Amino acid sequence: MRTRAAAVIAALVSGMCALVPAAPAPSPAGPPATPARPATLVIDPATSELTFSISRPGETIDGATREFGGEVVLDPADLSHASSVVLRVKAASLATGNRLRDRKMRGSHLEVDRFPEIVFRSTSIQVGESLRGAGTRKALVEGALSLHGVERTVLVPALIRYDNGTLTAEGSVDLTYSDYGIPIPRFLWLVMDDAIKVRFRFVAGPDGR
Repeated sequence: MRTRAAAVIAALVSGMCALVPAAPAPSPAGPPATPARPATLVIDPATSELTFSISRPGETIDGATREFGGEVVLDPADLSHASSVVLRVKAASLATGNRLRDRKMRGSHLEVDRFPEIVFRSTSIQVGESLRGAGTRKALVEGALSLHGVERTVLVPALIRYDNGTLTAEGSVDLTYSDYGIPIPRFLWLVMDDAIKVRFRFVAGPDGR
């Protein structure tokens, strides 16, 4: 009897197990997500601005250039990741609107024949959160500025915005003549301050727009 009862119980258990559906096999893991490739944008001088101001007590002289260009490399998904910028300016293109003054600036001060190009290359870029949800962010760009044959590290604060493939950056930075071995300008009996205010608004896109 015990043997027969054991056989009946075994048969019932076996039947119940057959009614339980098997667990589905795990789905094969998909390929790892491909990280976004950095985008290279070109600074467009036609829609950008690069100006400077020099002054002395009671007078300010403004200047500008349109002969500049450069590239910005960034990760569209994370502007603070692997971002960099290179800016090149033709030194002889700097102008203040006064022919005599500009000739002296290019010859005696900038020595454009010896140092024809002004170059900035970033070494690090720190990008903050969006300001008030508007898409504009604060950034601090550190890099090497080569001017008049002298290279120095500068910190450039800026406001940046990336929208539909176009980057806009604007800000200003203070420089001095003495840091770059440039004689302080003198016009007749007037001596300018040892300070240069540089302002910029750069627009960069895939095709330089």
